[in-house]
Amino acid sequence: MSSKRARRGLSVRWRLTLTYTTAAVATAAVLLIGVYSLVSTEHVAFVSEPGSGPDPPVYPELPNPEEEAIRDSASAAVEETLDDLRLFSGLGLLLMTGVSVAVGWAFAGRALRPVHTITSRARQISAASLDERLRIQGPHDELREMAETFDSLLDRIQSAFESERRLVATMSHELRTPLANQRAALDVALADPSADADTLRQAGEVALGQTGRAQRTVDALLTLARVQAGVDSPRLDPVALDQVTRAAVEAARDQGELLGLSWEVSLDPATAPGDAELLARAVGNLLQNAVFHNAPDGWVRVRVLATVGSAIIEVANSGPVLDAATVNDLTLPFRRGTGDRTSSARGTGLGLTIVRAVAEHHHAELRLTALEAGGLQARLTLPLTA
Repeated sequence: MSSKRARRGLSVRWRLTLTYTTAAVATAAVLLIGVYSLVSTEHVAFVSEPGSGPDPPVYPELPNPEEEAIRDSASAAVEETLDDLRLFSGLGLLLMTGVSVAVGWAFAGRALRPVHTITSRARQISAASLDERLRIQGPHDELREMAETFDSLLDRIQSAFESERRLVATMSHELRTPLANQRAALDVALADPSADADTLRQAGEVALGQTGRAQRTVDALLTLARVQAGVDSPRLDPVALDQVTRAAVEAARDQGELLGLSWEVSLDPATAPGDAELLARAVGNLLQNAVFHNAPDGWVRVRVLATVGSAIIEVANSGPVLDAATVNDLTLPFRRGTGDRTSSARGTGLGLTIVRAVAEHHHAELRLTALEAGGLQARLTLPLTA
């Protein structure tokens, strides 16, 4: 305990008090020394050099012994005056020190009172009471600015906690659904004593499909976690966005054509610094989203544009009409526009969430816009400089 106190040192209030006291005492000491020096010089000049001061009264000439006695008496009076001045200056300096400590302690306490209030309220805030705020009142000074900054930090922490809770709850449902389907298929098959090989195979295929759905969800969650945590930091290598997009289009075109989708592809040469693997994952997710959430016999338009200072990857598709609120929520985990937590054939529900994380990772901008005729347009704008 004693070692902790020794390491802690003086409190801020004591340091401020000592600073005020030192400044006040030093100023008073300089003034007293100046006054003492001035008085001492004037008295010595008056006694030793009578002609240097104001003209003294004219006295009759005195014998030398009497003149020396008067001079000695004057010197003694000067010394006595200087002694009194030193004494009272010292006493005044001591009194000034005591008053400075008291006044400095009071002013330091008053100045630090908002800090104690902030500390006390901050200690009362926990994960279960993140809705509480400091809300310090008073003049808009540095301490109030610090309190407002702390409140803003609490807003972000509360938002992060709420998002985490929603993600955990939704993720539990996403993983529970395929596991429940898998168990139901196996239970039905095993409960039938007369089940033949085809029945068991069918149950195994259902279980395998549900296992694949759970695995895709877990893989997507791991990718999202790595990107958001900054583990997969961008290598900032030159990435040919037109080539990355072309490869992603080729991978998604066959599935789109099976659904009767028509494609319009226009890829201008564009190179931007970034992580080729993450950007390829982001473009692939945009294309999967365009294919999975399209209309029968719809269309998909893919463009890469090179502009001044940036490169744009644009993916648009036909589909149902979306309102602004729905579009704003599409980058949230497990949101699929027209319905949450749909079948595995419509993806994991994390595609656009990963795209947003990759965009933030590259200091890029992801903008989603609902088309008037139905469908969605996604624009990923990447800076051409790191």
